[in-house]
Amino acid sequence: MELTTLIRASLIVTMDSAGRVVRDGEILIEGREVIAIGKSGEVSGKFGAELRIDARGEVVIPGLIDSHRHLYGILTRGMPVKVRPKDFISFLEDFWWPYVENQLTKEHIYAAAKASALEALKTGTTTVVDILEAPYALPGALEVEARALEEVGLRGYLSFEVTERAGEEVRDMGFTENVNMVRRGGDLVRGTLAIHTTFTCSPECIRRAGELGRSLKARIQLHLEEGDYEKMYARVKYRKLPVELYEDLGFLGPNVIAAQCVTTEPKELEILRRYGVNLVHVPMSNCEVGGGFAPIPEAIDTGLNVGLGTDGYVTNMFDVMRFAFLIHKCRLKNPQVMPAHEVFRMATSNAGRALNANIGSIMPGYLADIAILRFKPPTPLSEVNVVDMLALFGYLAEVDKVIVNGALVVDGGRSVRVDEEAVREGCVRASEDLWSRAGS
Repeated sequence: MELTTLIRASLIVTMDSAGRVVRDGEILIEGREVIAIGKSGEVSGKFGAELRIDARGEVVIPGLIDSHRHLYGILTRGMPVKVRPKDFISFLEDFWWPYVENQLTKEHIYAAAKASALEALKTGTTTVVDILEAPYALPGALEVEARALEEVGLRGYLSFEVTERAGEEVRDMGFTENVNMVRRGGDLVRGTLAIHTTFTCSPECIRRAGELGRSLKARIQLHLEEGDYEKMYARVKYRKLPVELYEDLGFLGPNVIAAQCVTTEPKELEILRRYGVNLVHVPMSNCEVGGGFAPIPEAIDTGLNVGLGTDGYVTNMFDVMRFAFLIHKCRLKNPQVMPAHEVFRMATSNAGRALNANIGSIMPGYLADIAILRFKPPTPLSEVNVVDMLALFGYLAEVDKVIVNGALVVDGGRSVRVDEEAVREGCVRASEDLWSRAGS
């Protein structure tokens, strides 16, 4: 017998196709799915429920979706840096690859995934689309990460970044790691494929990934034009722009999720649109590495579906939404670009669409991934302005309860699954060990 849960709330942000907001509404969950939503009394008058959640005075939203994350990145917060990177490629070659990715062990990965997953839930994020980059932690690294997410109760789409920078053997192990996770399946954690870029993957590697994605009917993640270096590399080596190369190799399609896209040109955006590729905007991370400002308003105008991600840097999606809302107005000197409701869609329903999954909205037939917020701004809050207020000022909200896959995983702002202090201490120990290995 599946548990039925009834939620009553002052405001319910559905993020359905009509963008409906229900005042004084109810949601009925049966098992893993939402089965009804309506005004107060419309649902409870027809259905019984074993668990009732009184969220009057609170706002209910679809769980936020971080469409591009590196869970292990939490280990590097405050990490002393021996060499200050000069640009994006220097960030990779002089710091990130030798001192972080190459040093990661399964113990590091487990501790980081658990702490980062807990942090996600406690800030209203119910799904992360993750890429693990740890060439010397193979095989079995993704299974460790999956176990951490399942213990905490976070939904995850996990992948291992295939790259040839560490050699062909690691490349092949990376492909195997991804295939095993895709075939593993599960209610909470699923697998995708992932490659790095055109400057760490040969054309043969890229073509292989595209063919594998189609045969497995799996999503493929990649980093696309995160800085000037990839475009320069592709032009010199292939006499093409990176997106043109991907097109020639038969890689592009609606199963592709391309993050960053900082230096992507208009003609490349048009190619991506033609193939139905999904983009992910990671504005705060792009600033951290000095990559630049991605042409996201232009991508949206082209007709591309765009999600929002943290890249594992600043991991509160409300912070990222606010930043995405602001920076493009400044870049383009146009206050009308990137309206708040568009940004909020990027963090919810657009992301669900990119994954071809029934998440990111609260509506019958969709998975019950829900965040309940104590959000009391100093100005009136209504069904007319709540989405705009959340996109701009949601970082001020307190996350009261979180439901993932129909199960309550955060209650009163605390995890109901794990000992939060033990998770934090485990992450501190893993960070200390990683920093020691890196000589920091």
